[in-house]
Amino acid sequence: MSRAKPLILILCTGNVCRSPMAEALMRSVLVRRNISAEVESRGLAAAVGRAPHPYALQTASDFGAPIAADKRAGSVTSAELRIASLVLVMDKMNYHRVHKVFPQASGKTFLLGRWQAELEIPDPIAAPEETFRAQWALMRTACEAWVEHLLQAGMLSAGLQHADS
Repeated sequence: MSRAKPLILILCTGNVCRSPMAEALMRSVLVRRNISAEVESRGLAAAVGRAPHPYALQTASDFGAPIAADKRAGSVTSAELRIASLVLVMDKMNYHRVHKVFPQASGKTFLLGRWQAELEIPDPIAAPEETFRAQWALMRTACEAWVEHLLQAGMLSAGLQHADS
């Protein structure tokens, strides 16, 4: 069965810092460019139900792409990986874990920073707020690059109404 909209699944370790910020950022880029796609984030070792890190919430809000108020950490499932059109991970540890634990997703799993010379986004869990803000800038560039790549590859189409999900 084919999905009506492509699903971009963004993964990090705990789903409380990097992937919630990247999810909010990717949604913002898609809305701004009037592109319809679903974006979700999950963790590979999430403390399920945990709220996003306060610095992640503040950073996303400060840059105009707030994380959903009801966002809670979730662990990725095989079913989610099966239906995802694209799986983006933050670092090589995440990348290798997906390839080992979920080999069926190997062909559609890439670093978020792939188009920035395979840039890795380190986990800022114990870092100061400035680190979150610096990572936001890196992720913004990466999300823009992915959207451009997906448009050129025909995986996304511009000019479609975006449904908030």
